[in-house]
Amino acid sequence: MEKKKGKVTDLVEKLQRGELTSKGVFKKLEERKLTEGTQGGSWEFIPWVIYFILWLLPTWARHFKLDFLEWFAQLRAITFPSVAIYISIVLVVVGTFFLVWGILSHRKRGGLKRTGEAIILYKEGPYSVMRHPQASGGMMWPFLLPIIISEYVSFTILSIAAIVIMIIYFYYGIHMEEKLDIEKWGDEYQQYMKEVPGFNFILGLWRLRKRREC
Repeated sequence: MEKKKGKVTDLVEKLQRGELTSKGVFKKLEERKLTEGTQGGSWEFIPWVIYFILWLLPTWARHFKLDFLEWFAQLRAITFPSVAIYISIVLVVVGTFFLVWGILSHRKRGGLKRTGEAIILYKEGPYSVMRHPQASGGMMWPFLLPIIISEYVSFTILSIAAIVIMIIYFYYGIHMEEKLDIEKWGDEYQQYMKEVPGFNFILGLWRLRKRREC
């Protein structure tokens, strides 16, 4: 079977030869609709708006005491034991570390010195353990922040609905990103998908150890 070549191979070669600058390469990516901006859309803020409305509405209702918000004010608040809050804080700190590490690695090694955009498939550092360290770290905030500050902002059934919406949003975004990455790097990225898990940190470490032993 013929090997599927990525759509950015020529751009990498021109960048390395100095025929194109990083800005020139980025412009070419936009023309080829191979950037996250051309794949996404202005709708992406909508899940975040819905998330914050659902999460914060019961607390707003109790604070402002408006008649039409009375039903939301009466929603039962869910309390969490201290250990759950402490674990959530630790996970957010670890997630933020991976988020920052992933962003800095991408900017330094991705060829374009841009956050979220790259033409060189960087598979070292955090990307040797899981394919989406930035997303893994970033999603910790909307998932766990409602638990961490539940003593001050009521955690209700609407908070759970808000988190579910963000899970769907992140899943869809990552699915679209991987489709874009396959277009950019072809079989190289598909092989990377077989070797490195998307989010499973423990499995990623185990596979990394196995690869280094070979």
